[in-house]
Amino acid sequence: MIGKAKWFKIRKYTGWGLTPVTWQGWLYIVLFVAPIALINSISLDQNIKNIFILTLIALFIIDIIHIMSQIKKDERERLHEAIADRNALWFMIFVLLIGAFINQIVDPIFIIAIVGATLIRAGTQFYLRDK
Repeated sequence: MIGKAKWFKIRKYTGWGLTPVTWQGWLYIVLFVAPIALINSISLDQNIKNIFILTLIALFIIDIIHIMSQIKKDERERLHEAIADRNALWFMIFVLLIGAFINQIVDPIFIIAIVGATLIRAGTQFYLRDK
């Protein structure tokens, strides 16, 4: 795609995503952010602006996912990342459940997200245990 894996490293302590490590990585970020700011400053129909901006963001996300798939990680890094993601997911589910009970939220999408995440995690654990 557009970016190269050697321009970035995987974030370990500050969330998900990539961090630029070379000037090319920083330029890559600027060349995606600058057009979005430029489109917002031009007087165009809001629908046309939204189409351009969403197209740029989609292209950026697809390219970032491609770059992340190209960065080599050893088995220990993969295990640490999986444990951190698991712990973050359980924290988010716990906080969302507490918020649902405090605010008495009964939105079906909210319930589907929590139950779905729990079932997917459990199913993955059963699959991996039996494999």
